[in-house]
Amino acid sequence: PPYPTVLVDTLCELATNSGPRVLDIGAGIGHLALPLAQRGLEVVAVEPARAMLDRLQSSAGNSGLSVQSFHAAAEALPLECASVDLALIADALHFVDAELAGVQLRRVLVRRGVLAIVTCEFAQTPFMCEVQRLVAQTSDRRPRDLGQAIRHVASLADVRLNQEWTFQDETPVDRSTLLRILKSVSFIGPAFGPSRFADFWQKVQVIPEAAVWARTFMIYAGRKPGTGVRNQ
Repeated sequence: PPYPTVLVDTLCELATNSGPRVLDIGAGIGHLALPLAQRGLEVVAVEPARAMLDRLQSSAGNSGLSVQSFHAAAEALPLECASVDLALIADALHFVDAELAGVQLRRVLVRRGVLAIVTCEFAQTPFMCEVQRLVAQTSDRRPRDLGQAIRHVASLADVRLNQEWTFQDETPVDRSTLLRILKSVSFIGPAFGPSRFADFWQKVQVIPEAAVWARTFMIYAGRKPGTGVRNQ
């Protein structure tokens, strides 16, 4: 499901207070890059998975949106120094080398530029708690604790994260949509393998509560010190 509108609104406000050029690291298929571009921001999308980047580019083209995109990784950003007003890592930090990414962020962020890190967790609703119980029953894989990585990236980027927001989202889903979501979650679909996932999926389908995909999002944001403008 897409990100909550209020979360996108908050990121737009951060961009308004910093500058129009937004870097979306690990942009995926454009769940944030596209709505931010739709709001009139100058979006640069960086995504290491070619197939996901192709979908983002196709969606942008079909919607008439201008999104500059790069097939690249957070650890080697193909951008000039001091060229980004707001850098965003949304639900992607667990895929990133925090040390290398932090150094890159310090390089590309302008002075007084903003770093925003978005995390996503399962909400503690009856349905989601049962999904979590079945995940634990099926595998010892768990979501990575991102606290240390968040602090490390921010420190190396020379940003003090002093703003936080929490958002809740609940999206009713049909069976096919739920299946696609579960297959896409890194510590579920890709981690289980076909046999274990098939067994897990059978159990999920008989959860008595209505299938509502519920998530808790956090935004951690802060600004680099100093004054100045980005390179033109």
